[in-house]
Amino acid sequence: MRTLNCLITGASSGIGSNVAQELSKSVKHIYILSRNTSKLEELNDKIISNGCECTIVPIDLCKPNVIENLSEEIFKKDKFLDIIVSSAGQITKLSPVESIDLNELNDTINLNYISNFRIMKHFHPLLKNSKKSNFVIISSIKNDMQSQYWGIYQPIMTALNELVLSFANENKGTSINANIIYPGAVNTKFRENIMPGENKKQIKDPVDVASAIVKFLLSNKKSGEIIKL
Repeated sequence: MRTLNCLITGASSGIGSNVAQELSKSVKHIYILSRNTSKLEELNDKIISNGCECTIVPIDLCKPNVIENLSEEIFKKDKFLDIIVSSAGQITKLSPVESIDLNELNDTINLNYISNFRIMKHFHPLLKNSKKSNFVIISSIKNDMQSQYWGIYQPIMTALNELVLSFANENKGTSINANIIYPGAVNTKFRENIMPGENKKQIKDPVDVASAIVKFLLSNKKSGEIIKL
């Protein structure tokens, strides 16, 4: 019997969309979040075809109060969330520090870090009300390839990872598991923006990555870890 109530950000494309499709084979209901309404509508049809209920939430996570208001609406309706997958993120281009545009940096901080902070803060009661909840961030960890030109992105993701690990430790002994999922290089438009000439055969398929993420979510008992796929 399907019982799980879920929410996915960045659901209109890439890893988020594929996780939603795979997860819909096993759960009762999914809130799908993105700014792209038309792609959410396409995804909605795929989710419903798998026997899962779906709620489309066209949303800009960087706008004031939208996350807070959404958490209140879901609390009134459902009282709990079992799974949150935070897949929304952005990177415009790789460049040396002296060439980073301040507006682009602020936009990246707002979406990649601050919106996730707001989700953790305001969706905490929903996660806590679940018998066993899983909160995961799709993130990145620094490697040798990111020792230069990644200043607009990787320092922000490192800070986000530390925030998630702190959140996990603060919720030990509760119903909440919080983890970081590091998928590595995945064939998505997100990756294409920064690595346009990359050999796609040498990086991961988002369908395979989504399958691994969902398998982890449905069986997970870990918290406070970085899960490398």
